[in-house]
Amino acid sequence: MIFKENSIISNGNRVLLKIYHSQVSAGRRVFREHHHTAFEIALFLSGSGAYTVQNKKYHFRKNDIFLFSTNEIHCITEIEPFAPLDILNVHFEPRFIWAKEDGISNVGLLRVFFDRNQNFENRLARENPATDRIRGLLLAIEDEFSQKRPEYENMVKTFLLQLLIEIIRDFDYVGSGKNYSGQNEKLQNLNRAMEYIDRNINQDLSLAGIAGMANLSKAYFSNQFKKYNGLSPWEYITIRRVEQAVELLRTTDLTKLEIATRCGFNNTANFYKAFKKITGRTPSDITPPA
Repeated sequence: MIFKENSIISNGNRVLLKIYHSQVSAGRRVFREHHHTAFEIALFLSGSGAYTVQNKKYHFRKNDIFLFSTNEIHCITEIEPFAPLDILNVHFEPRFIWAKEDGISNVGLLRVFFDRNQNFENRLARENPATDRIRGLLLAIEDEFSQKRPEYENMVKTFLLQLLIEIIRDFDYVGSGKNYSGQNEKLQNLNRAMEYIDRNINQDLSLAGIAGMANLSKAYFSNQFKKYNGLSPWEYITIRRVEQAVELLRTTDLTKLEIATRCGFNNTANFYKAFKKITGRTPSDITPPA
């Protein structure tokens, strides 16, 4: 069950940041590969069990914090019956971080997700005092959404940036091999291209047309898109279309073919293939409205 969901929306009507609680019943769970375009930070408020990430398994317990990059495969595979499981999740798009404001670039904070060294762990070190501070910042983000005082969205971003800076400063997780300086005009153009994708996600998109929105060649656009988002333009588009399909499956009585067409897939075979790859499930597994 998911509840208390709040979000910040872009000009292109795309969710840039989402925060919500999840509660899941105890027991073993089948590993289900799924993909998303957002970074994720998860705080376990109660419960314990096993978190499988790629080929590694972590034990989690109350107060643990996990960090995931875009398209990084992870799944809770076991929930112990000792206490109810309650997770606070924060999902945020890379451009929520790298989009420039007032001439100050936050693009270097992408290193937390894209330039990891051999010491990196998805579960923040429990014994590090900074973990408690990060926990406090996550709860402060939730409180900002709950109170919705003036400029709360700016405070949410401020707390999130502070959180990422804490990880870079106080955990030896970040490498030094990549340059994420970023030019203001280039990032603005990239953001414009992504908003174009969001507005036309169910249309017949072409790489040439999207790259043109950023005033870049197809090859260079693809390179820069992946550098700043962690996945290719077509991976991003496919995930967005599947996310839209999931919402339609849950909220409408449209047929699978109608949903496939509305979400930009040219046939049901491609729709089913993409859906399985992105969610680990089939469209028929999604519960339709009562």
